[in-house]
Amino acid sequence: MLEILPFKQMKFIKVFLGSKNIRTHIDAVHAHPPNNDKFTCEIAEKISEDVNCSCIIATISRNECDLNRERTKKNSKGIDEYRTVIQLIQKHINNLNSNGKSIRPYLHLAIHGMVDDYARDIEIGTLHNQTCSVNIEDWFLESIRNFYENVTINSIFPGNSSKINHRKGCFILGSNYPGFGSNFNTIQIEISRKIREFQREELISNLSSLIKEFNRIF
Repeated sequence: MLEILPFKQMKFIKVFLGSKNIRTHIDAVHAHPPNNDKFTCEIAEKISEDVNCSCIIATISRNECDLNRERTKKNSKGIDEYRTVIQLIQKHINNLNSNGKSIRPYLHLAIHGMVDDYARDIEIGTLHNQTCSVNIEDWFLESIRNFYENVTINSIFPGNSSKINHRKGCFILGSNYPGFGSNFNTIQIEISRKIREFQREELISNLSSLIKEFNRIF
């Protein structure tokens, strides 16, 4: 894929800093082969381009350093870089108070690809409201069901517990990550292979419209 956005390459990820008026970043942390979620890199990049929101793409395989897991000795350097970049994005848009907490509602949209044989179009994961406020979860679920009928939430893919840390912090295994508080909302979206491969442009348009709506109403 021809890269258009001016990404900055780091050791484990690349990052694009979008508009300071968009309180959203989108990421694809399982985008790099081998064992990647196919098409998630292109989806995240195109949405970022459409909306001009910030974007994080993993440039290392989950086999070597999984950024969608709790911090361990094996992935600590990658996790620390990932967390630092999320903080950088919030500083970029002037959304942190003096205590490092999000001032206004912020949306972290995590793009994933579900296994091919799962009989759903999309599954939303918020770890049963632990990564996202109830009102924002309700809004997102209702809104995405305007586009897709076969949508479920917090069933097979509720999300990894590491996503809670962006909201509530993490202080184990040498970590000192305070998190960004209750205004930081992570929504994981697991997308079927059919939609990622054959309905990609429509998906990009739909998710772009939801990001715009979030920034308009919250």
